[in-house]
Amino acid sequence: MKQLIFAALLVAAFGLFTFTMRRYVRVLALGAPEPRPRLDQLGRRLWFVFLQFFLQKKVAEGQKKPAAQSLHHLLIFWGFLIITVGTGELLVQGLFPSFSLSLLVGDTLHGALWATIDVCNLLVLSMIGYAVFRRVVLKPQLIPMSLDAAIILGGIALLMLSHFGMHGFAHGTAGPISAWVAERTLGIAPDTRALAHEVSYWLHIAVVLSFMNYLPHSKHIHLLGALPNIALANLSERKLDLPKANLEDEKQWGVGSLEQLSWKSLLDTYACTECARCTNYCPAYATEKPLSPMHLVLDIRDELLERGSLKLELSALEAKLPKANGHRAELEAKIAAVQAKLTALPKLVGGRIKEETLWACTTCGACQEACPVFIEHPLKIIQMRQHLVLAEEKTPPDLARAFRNIERNSNPWGIGADKRMEWAEGLNVPTIADKPNPEYLLWVGCAGAFDQRIRKQTQAMVKVLNAAGVDYAVLGHDEKCTGDLARRGGNEMLFQMQAEANIETLNGAGVKKVITSCPHCLHTLRHDYPQFGGNFEVIHHTALLAHLLETGKVAAKKEVAKDLVYHDSCYMGRWNGEYDAPRALLSRLPIAGQLKEAERSREKGFCCGAGGARMFMEEAPEQRVNVIRTKELIATGAQTIAVGCPFCNVMITDGVKGMDQADNVRVLDVAELLAESLVDLPATAPPATAPAATAPPS
Repeated sequence: MKQLIFAALLVAAFGLFTFTMRRYVRVLALGAPEPRPRLDQLGRRLWFVFLQFFLQKKVAEGQKKPAAQSLHHLLIFWGFLIITVGTGELLVQGLFPSFSLSLLVGDTLHGALWATIDVCNLLVLSMIGYAVFRRVVLKPQLIPMSLDAAIILGGIALLMLSHFGMHGFAHGTAGPISAWVAERTLGIAPDTRALAHEVSYWLHIAVVLSFMNYLPHSKHIHLLGALPNIALANLSERKLDLPKANLEDEKQWGVGSLEQLSWKSLLDTYACTECARCTNYCPAYATEKPLSPMHLVLDIRDELLERGSLKLELSALEAKLPKANGHRAELEAKIAAVQAKLTALPKLVGGRIKEETLWACTTCGACQEACPVFIEHPLKIIQMRQHLVLAEEKTPPDLARAFRNIERNSNPWGIGADKRMEWAEGLNVPTIADKPNPEYLLWVGCAGAFDQRIRKQTQAMVKVLNAAGVDYAVLGHDEKCTGDLARRGGNEMLFQMQAEANIETLNGAGVKKVITSCPHCLHTLRHDYPQFGGNFEVIHHTALLAHLLETGKVAAKKEVAKDLVYHDSCYMGRWNGEYDAPRALLSRLPIAGQLKEAERSREKGFCCGAGGARMFMEEAPEQRVNVIRTKELIATGAQTIAVGCPFCNVMITDGVKGMDQADNVRVLDVAELLAESLVDLPATAPPATAPAATAPPS
């Protein structure tokens, strides 16, 4: 009888779980096809799953903010992995009482296994106690003690306690903790002990099966979504990987509905652990803008489950309509009711997710970098921006002005295109028309050509190239904006126009290697242009300059600073993995003091606020990201802040001025610092026959 009851419970529980998961998968299938490969590099993916899912490498990484610390989750997760082995044996024994894992591993190993499981139960129970204390007493931001959290934590605690009751009242054969419980209950009558054992056993089974069916309806759905999401993560070097849109198909004008998100983007929402790391590291959230990356993902999940479930219901009802016969009126009434529910739901973009939420993002990638299950937040935000710009023609006024400037003058400043080479006056900079087939094409960028402050770093760059005898040339008046601003700002149509024009020019000139001092240009040229036939080796200027110093092409002799701190550009660092080149360069410069690190640097660096087209969007003084970052850099005590990005240069310079520190702190590009340290710099470019510099590693 006990086995029959157990079998009935097991069939019911797994049947309900299968029904729920089938519906969740069908809802997921409403998404668009995934345009990027997700099943390539199988061996690498398996290793990635081992590191990131089973070993929890990302979770184990040190986090500086207490709200983001989740190390106790490691112990809960690893403990559960081991406990699950015992749970599996218990479920099989419910159907086949004589079964034991000792048949497979031997009595000695089986005993050691259960002793380990017993200890893990205590460890997990302790961590659950800490998790309750953390939520109730410490109250970390964005991680409240909700009803859902209370049910999950209470269920896990009950699971652990029922384990000790089940084995403790059965003479503690499962391990040392259960044995301790058994010793403390020896005085209880045998019948009472037997009853306590049975109650603990059935309670344990009930919690296991109930917990399994509660998971899909709770925040802990990530226990089901994390593994496939990690296995299908983007492993390419294109971390900010925007698919090429077919603009002739209006359905590809961004993401305005659940069906326009790819199924992988929807799977991201199942995987979200609600740990709030993404939000805690978001510069927009830190400056009280209406963007929380975690809540954006959860909003998409709500849309998926609510609208998706209704769509499945509607589809099922409509499929019955042709065979309705006498029940047609009743069926049509049900269809109308479901359609009314769908209409009543808020739309995804501009409804569930506010427009101002999307425009607050700097696309710095801090959210994606911090996420332990590798959710791609910026991708979704940019695709929703595309919908606003292309499908709804809704663009913030500042950004719309920048778009018009690109359309008219091929630069967001709106300065006449005929002035693009004014920065080079007196430097005799060679253009590719005058000097075909150079080793390098120097991509100046719009900031480097038109912004008065950034022109100085461009001039410093060419002076260093001249001193090193580098064989280079520029496009001159043929250079146009790469379209980074347009693509991150959602204007995919304008971006594609810019990309196609530039690629035609570059391919026509036979360009193979490109140097640029702008990480935004670098990212666009390196990762976006190949989608349109533009395949170039793109090198950031810090890599080339570090190489010139290392190989002795130039020698830094003059002291340029006392204490020096370097600010990591998001597009150069997180999106392109370049952290070492600028530091290698700066470490070779003569300085009187130290090369310092900000508290948040490298992968954990903090944005300057200019990315994601926000360079050209005004914001309230109390919401400026650059102010926070400038304070962090000045707090190091350095008198010189080095940057490797023109946008960072502008934003940090403005921050220094806003803090009235312009007389005490200099903000300089690494090229300017290197130029300062050199002596007897030639004013003009070397002759075309000058020896070429050996290329640095790309």
